[in-house]
Amino acid sequence: MLNLSPLLMHAPGAPLEVQDEGLLQPAQELLDVDGLRLRGPLEWELTVVNTGGDDDFVVEGSVRGTAINECRRCLTDVDTDIEASFVYPMRYRPSDQPLVLDESLEDDDDVLVFGAPEVDFAAFLTQMIAIEQPLTVLCKPDCLGLNEEGVNLNEHPELVPEAVEDETPESPFAALRDIDLNA
Repeated sequence: MLNLSPLLMHAPGAPLEVQDEGLLQPAQELLDVDGLRLRGPLEWELTVVNTGGDDDFVVEGSVRGTAINECRRCLTDVDTDIEASFVYPMRYRPSDQPLVLDESLEDDDDVLVFGAPEVDFAAFLTQMIAIEQPLTVLCKPDCLGLNEEGVNLNEHPELVPEAVEDETPESPFAALRDIDLNA
């Protein structure tokens, strides 16, 4: 939770930014929504700046952590370090709504909208990590994968089938290889 009430006051001398940092252990529901598994909490930093308007702000920050993904070949767990940096405009619209990303505005910018001075950024930070997830990972570059019975060949290399020579037919253009075009 980040308390933005000092930014919402319009008194002279009111602060123009609120900064905070910390560790976040997202609730299991948030992880499930984004299909994430994490190794430990997320580290985050946020700065929210009043841009001079009554209800217009900008949030800038970063979040980093270690996700657990499956190797695309052998399905073992692989720790993946992930970091996301972001800058989003924010608008204050008094309501009971939590922080939401509003993509429906006329301008092409996505805007974070918050309804109360106490803003919970947990769902947003979890989504930022989910967006940065790689599509696939390998446990190691020369991962052997699984055999037909589902045995991890990295753990049992003696079960790796012998390589069969690839008898690729010769290209039909191979006959043109020796043609002298300058003659």
